[in-house]
This record gives sequence, C-alpha cells and structure tokens, in this order.
Amino acid sequence: MELLTKQGWSSAYSIESVIMQISATLVKGKARVQFGANKSQYSLTRAQQSYKSLVQIHEKNGWYTPPKEDG
Repeated sequence: MELLTKQGWSSAYSIESVIMQISATLVKGKARVQFGANKSQYSLTRAQQSYKSLVQIHEKNGWYTPPKEDG
C-alpha cells in the first residue's frame, strides 16, 4: 500500500484502512513500544534530520511495496 509517493498523497484510502495497514505492518515487523524509553524532546531539528535520513534511504534503495497477501 503506497499512500505517500513522489507524486503526492493518495486519498483513495480511508483513515480506517490506513490505521489497519499501519497496525498490520507493525505487528508483522514485530514492532514494540518502549514505554520506559528516554523522554527527551523531539525537536524540529531532529525531525528534519530524520526526514532527510529517510529520504536518502529511499533514494538509495527505492520504495518497497509488500505483496498484497501481506496486507
């Protein structure tokens, strides 16, 4: 499911289907929430660094769309 691409946002999906997709992706990837994690501030600078890092990863490796049977 590609919701956000270089061409823009795909509004073909309802918010419910987006939430379900994110949930399925987290469960399949065995994601965990660290409730006791460091509670430091997430600044605008840190958000911009994270965004730039993500863009570089996608430019290097491309975008991955999982098979339909994965949800």
